[in-house]
Amino acid sequence: MPGTEPTPSVIEVLGARASVRDYSEAEVPDALLDTVLRAARQAPTSSNLQAYSFVVVRDPETKAKLAELAGNQKHIIAAPVFVAICADVRRLARVVEHAGGALAKDHLEMSLVACIDAALVGMCASLAADSLGLGTVMIGGMRNDPDGVAEVLGLPDGVFVAFGLCVGWPNSRPEAKPRLPDELVVHHERYADGDLDKGLADYEAAMSEHHRRVGRDPDEPWAARVAKQFSAPKRPRLMDVLKGRGFGFD
Repeated sequence: MPGTEPTPSVIEVLGARASVRDYSEAEVPDALLDTVLRAARQAPTSSNLQAYSFVVVRDPETKAKLAELAGNQKHIIAAPVFVAICADVRRLARVVEHAGGALAKDHLEMSLVACIDAALVGMCASLAADSLGLGTVMIGGMRNDPDGVAEVLGLPDGVFVAFGLCVGWPNSRPEAKPRLPDELVVHHERYADGDLDKGLADYEAAMSEHHRRVGRDPDEPWAARVAKQFSAPKRPRLMDVLKGRGFGFD
């Protein structure tokens, strides 16, 4: 646990940020987790709707079920805490009903608001945890089977897990991976494609150096891996499942 060391700046935390999948057995105290989640909830939220919820999971059996649904990601079991970051329009619907109205929820904008709110608060939770010496990794595999996850966590219609967040004390913390060159990502005044050949060559070189430094032998270049994994749709049933759970996309 952190002692009296000075808290690193946001820039320092983000500069060193990397996904942690190797956790010690040490527990994360409830008070510390409460501090992380309370800080995260200061994240921006559209129209102050706060269209998200957290489900904090510590029970080993529940974590094991979620790990299986996420593609057998064992770090979900190893982490002492798993936080399901939910897009939540159910609470908004209840609030509007309480005020005598009916929420217009089954449309694209409201679904986007809930998903963006969940993404922002989840990233802030990760950042807050890292700043305290904890480690985190986000679990997009929660979208493999939204209905199965909803059954495990008792989620009603209008709530789905956008992603999960493992939280714990790292046994080891990976080195941050390089990012694409600024000239491919940062645009000024108008979007510009940039020199993809040079940018990719520079990035592949940086990734190769990173892998050499951390003692990893990559199977293939970054661009080739992306092309292999994302040339066909992933989770093709996701929209139908989410529509069934009360999220509209029209």
